[in-house]
Amino acid sequence: MRTLSGPLISLAFLKSHFQDPRIVGDERALNIWFIRLRWIAIAVAILLINTTIFIFHYLSPEAFPPLMVLIGLLILSNLLYTFWLNSGKKTRYLPEIQIVADLFFLTAMLHYSGGIENPLTYLYIFHVILSGILLPQRRCYQIVFLGFFLYTLLAFSELFGTLPHYTLQIFPHTPDHHHGAMLPGGAGQPMELIHAAHYAPYVITASGLQFLVMLLTAFFITTVMAHLREAQRRTREQQQRLEKVLQATGAGLIIMDAGFRPLWYNQVVQHWFGEGHGETETPDTTLEQWVKQTRDSLETAFQQGKVISVEREQELEDHQTHVFQVTLAPVRDQKGDIYQVVELIQDITEKKFLEAEMLHAARMVTLGTMAAGIAHEVGNPLASISTRLQLMETEKDPAFIQASLRLLRKEIARIERIVRGVAQFGRAAPERWELCSVNQVLEETVEILKYHKLARDRCIQLNLDKSLKPILAVGDQLKQVFLNLGLNALEATDPGGQLIIQTRRRGSVLEIAFTDTGCGIAPEKMHAIFQPFYTTKPEGTGLGLFIAQHIVQAHGGSLNVESQPGKGSTFTIKLPIRRHPVKKRS
Repeated sequence: MRTLSGPLISLAFLKSHFQDPRIVGDERALNIWFIRLRWIAIAVAILLINTTIFIFHYLSPEAFPPLMVLIGLLILSNLLYTFWLNSGKKTRYLPEIQIVADLFFLTAMLHYSGGIENPLTYLYIFHVILSGILLPQRRCYQIVFLGFFLYTLLAFSELFGTLPHYTLQIFPHTPDHHHGAMLPGGAGQPMELIHAAHYAPYVITASGLQFLVMLLTAFFITTVMAHLREAQRRTREQQQRLEKVLQATGAGLIIMDAGFRPLWYNQVVQHWFGEGHGETETPDTTLEQWVKQTRDSLETAFQQGKVISVEREQELEDHQTHVFQVTLAPVRDQKGDIYQVVELIQDITEKKFLEAEMLHAARMVTLGTMAAGIAHEVGNPLASISTRLQLMETEKDPAFIQASLRLLRKEIARIERIVRGVAQFGRAAPERWELCSVNQVLEETVEILKYHKLARDRCIQLNLDKSLKPILAVGDQLKQVFLNLGLNALEATDPGGQLIIQTRRRGSVLEIAFTDTGCGIAPEKMHAIFQPFYTTKPEGTGLGLFIAQHIVQAHGGSLNVESQPGKGSTFTIKLPIRRHPVKKRS
């Protein structure tokens, strides 16, 4: 339960706490504040009474007993309020009762301390302000009329002599030398004071001004509070809509202050990390422990002022480890300073499980495709070898045996190429990434291609963007891709044809294009060229483009092809321009 730490309360507290019924204990806190404020008022009143009467002699000593009786009644009422508050009874109307009772106490104490000549009559306005903040508009105006009634009752009762007037010397008085009264502390010259409280024009004017000031105060304070309550109503509606949306998505929301204390959290968070689990509660399943675990991320959000997304694992009361996606967003005030952080929490345990299943399924599909391709590709030469060996067992002709041996070597070499290609695909990629120049790797690749037999009567043109900077990559793997694409282009190009290799930058992407003037690719075959073991070459394994695409994708890029039958093809590699390693999220 929240309590007030001091006797003073601000308008912000009254607006944001007393008006919001969802915050437990605020009505009690408000009544506690009233009681504490009254104790302060009692202490100040006792000090003022004793100072005014016995030190400065501004008030006659005969006013001391009735004033102390009123102080005693005020103390007694405060004790009754405290007892009422602690009894557990309904306290809905307690603030209103306290305001009304204080108006009567104020009027009685003003009577014994100078009446309407006492400058503390402004305390009527203070009660109007409190009623405008705490009470509905209609009740506030009722307080205004009650205060005005008590003020005018006091003023006119003293004016007509119904009540005696107690002189307060701090108020300026006019002496009357025609009467025999003596001024307190005077020089002994007989005179009598003429009181403003006995002067009808002053009484009427003061009463009218008092009513006007109280009425205007009530109007302004109720108008301001109406706007504040309307703004609060709209805020509460928006908050409820947000809560419904979060509840529908199953996401948790926490608002943290600069001291890493949760100011507010929704029911989802309370369900995950809330307290009150009895003996089964463990520190790991409390909100306090969760805040401690995310403290580093909270500090980063406060310091950097950026939206941060991290993953956290937490064991909940179901004794299962859950994975949470936590997004931290800083909130700035009008000055631009960060004073709060909104923490959005999503349980992605099931998502992680599904991702793992999908990854496993994708791997099994790839493995199945590879296995089927290997079985098909290796099965054919094995069948040929088996048939030829059976014939060799019965056939004794040396020429036939020599021809069979050549065939066996050819089929075994074919199997070796297939196995070598599969091993190359399954080989773990080097962990050592470094900054490498794509232009330099291409230049080295072209030097290798120039000495190939296919390049003797074909032209290789290299158009490089010299402004390209090195990127983070594995140079050997890129060279393997470039060699594969270059050899394929040369094989598809007739003698006298041309291969153009060019590089360029488009935004944050580096493009490498291999354009040939070869036979092109038929549209019905475009979808199959990147599949494993698909080939149009008599001695091809069908793994070249498959491995090349795998390497490019491992670099975060893509490999695309555009082709027109009879006019040639263009293979385009797109690589992201990175110069720093990508940090893994924790």
